[in-house]
Amino acid sequence: MSYNVGAVVVSTTYGDVRGSEVTTSSVVRDAVFDRVFTFKGIPYAAPPVGDLRWRPPQDPSSWTGVRDATDFGSRCLQMMDMGGREMDPIMKELFLWRSESSSEDCLFLNVYTSSVSPTSNLPVMVWIHGGGMIAGSADSYPAEIPTALQNVVMVTVNYRLGNLGFLPTLDQDAPGNFGLLDVMKALQWVQANIRSFGGDPDRVTIFGESGGGWAVSLLVASPMATGLFHRAVSQSGVAGIPVTRRGDVRRAESFARRSDCPTTPYEEMMSCLRRQPGESLAVMMTGDFAVLPGNATAVFGGDFLPESPWDLMSKKQVNRVDYLLGMNSFEFGNTMVDGLGKTFIDADGMTRTEFEEHLLTDIQWFTDQFLDSDVNAIVQPVIDQYLDSVSPDDPIATRDQYIQLLIDLWFTAPTVLMARAAAAHPVGVYLYELQHRTSYFSTTRPSRVQADHADDLYYLFGVPLMPGDTADTWKYNFTQEERELSLDMMAYWVNFAANGDPNDSTGAARMRDTVNWPRHSTSSQEYLKLDVTSSADVRLRETRAKFWTEEVPRLLRKKAKITGSDEL
Repeated sequence: MSYNVGAVVVSTTYGDVRGSEVTTSSVVRDAVFDRVFTFKGIPYAAPPVGDLRWRPPQDPSSWTGVRDATDFGSRCLQMMDMGGREMDPIMKELFLWRSESSSEDCLFLNVYTSSVSPTSNLPVMVWIHGGGMIAGSADSYPAEIPTALQNVVMVTVNYRLGNLGFLPTLDQDAPGNFGLLDVMKALQWVQANIRSFGGDPDRVTIFGESGGGWAVSLLVASPMATGLFHRAVSQSGVAGIPVTRRGDVRRAESFARRSDCPTTPYEEMMSCLRRQPGESLAVMMTGDFAVLPGNATAVFGGDFLPESPWDLMSKKQVNRVDYLLGMNSFEFGNTMVDGLGKTFIDADGMTRTEFEEHLLTDIQWFTDQFLDSDVNAIVQPVIDQYLDSVSPDDPIATRDQYIQLLIDLWFTAPTVLMARAAAAHPVGVYLYELQHRTSYFSTTRPSRVQADHADDLYYLFGVPLMPGDTADTWKYNFTQEERELSLDMMAYWVNFAANGDPNDSTGAARMRDTVNWPRHSTSSQEYLKLDVTSSADVRLRETRAKFWTEEVPRLLRKKAKITGSDEL
């Protein structure tokens, strides 16, 4: 990547920053702009350390002179270190950290823009990285590429993760959800400063994938986030995640016991936890309450989430913002299976006994969205739903139905429910399913895996368009149709950010002849099948979506409602 370091200085509310100028031919072929500017490691909040640990983010300190913004700031502390992992070279383009260190002092953002004129008024897209809200970093994504191809300002954001970002507390102003409050703080910075980087503060779109998609949907559901953004995109993740009611600090108490801290009185417990090294807290799991490594759950019952995400979606009580959302056709392929350690999903298939042995643990993830629910109430209905037409002597079909079950409870159900909630309002809603099986992975993935989890990121961040070492060559072996799909997806997303409609190319830097993406309505439930040849359809996975969004909650007799602010 070719940089001209120190090329440009921009003023912010906290001080001036000096960025770099990137020659775009070094990152992408056939760019619209010859160069883009990058500003890395800009602090948007004070370091959340000491007494500020598990507190709402505070303003950063101002500085005098010009702050260097040519290197990424530290990534947030987390359980997994991607730096030493073996991975396919193409995965490094999206998931290999480029920051030099990890630290609790990590609330930084990065800006990518083709113009630093305050009059450019480009749409702004704020990327919330994935990783289940327990891992990941803003620095790993090559945001230079879409910025070089589109009229858009891109911002990528770090936020507190895992135990440090989502531990429930008794504080009235912030009983949890600290990582999401961080994102809101970053959005406040964007509102105050993005015009200086060529952006339009009245056209801010938040977008994210996987855990970033969860975060986006929780902000769409939060009254506190009203007005901080105008459009939203959730990719392969909507907030169908476990919840904790405000005032329930059993996870914090379990955490304290593992840290050799007292659990009572509460003030002593928190004081002790705030004295512990951040590195040890980041990697610790909390016993029976470890629904995922790092315990990323949403706390509801306060100002951020008055009710559970499921209730807010069911009642259609979400922010009235344009929403583009969707999933990939085979979300539980290699990526999720390997990442969650589900080694029992293999080429040999599954017996019915194995299906039932693993079922309880996996559907517990879904039922943890509903307090006081009994997971046993849905075991047999789930078995009937997925195995009714499968021969007991067909282990391959049994395995494939288990995979479909995981796709539906993790992705289909919450995505369809949120699309329904958003479409009840006078906003533009656009639903999709990415169906393309990427040729690059054809020799390393089973033939049953179509569009795997995170495949959308390769296309959206332009990896197929990266240049090779010599003129007129490509870095990775994609087909020309796949390169066109990458350009189409970027165009759809930026059109949506600019105009609220992925089909409206007004203001685009380069026009694309894309298939019309129908607006999703509550009656027809339209969606786009994203592929090298895309097409419209209706009622995404209708039968299974209805099972998880209607029948299962009824069987659970869900009790996730909160009737008053004092009810704990």
